Amino acid sequence: MARWTEPTEAQERAWREFKDRLPPTPRAVAERIEPWSLYRLKSTGHRVTVASIFENGMVSVNVTGEFNLVGFARTVFGIDPDDLEPCDLPGPDEPLGEHLTPDEVGDNLDELRLLVRPDLWTRDDSGNVVRKQ
Repeated sequence: MARWTEPTEAQERAWREFKDRLPPTPRAVAERIEPWSLYRLKSTGHRVTVASIFENGMVSVNVTGEFNLVGFARTVFGIDPDDLEPCDLPGPDEPLGEHLTPDEVGDNLDELRLLVRPDLWTRDDSGNVVRKQ
């Protein structure tokens, strides 16, 4: 699991104290996640940071161009924490960013297809993005 930022001792202490004050359902979620770690949404493949935990145990996450190739940054609400898995930071050669120009969309079309429609697109053994059969 990768941390997208390294917390200070004071931040880690504040997180522990915050978790201790939560009601049981969100506390159980907070025990499984931490705000400075990077997670992958299993359902979409996006790398996300956790923005908040709700009393019903659902979370909201940030999807940004810092860790993904996306058309725009957003916060997504109502995410089941079971849809999150720890992941690594993007590789140095991975295209990232948001607010893409038309040329950037064209240059990264295969990656966008894979991110937007993983139900239709996949990688072959060579790493190329191909339409699923």
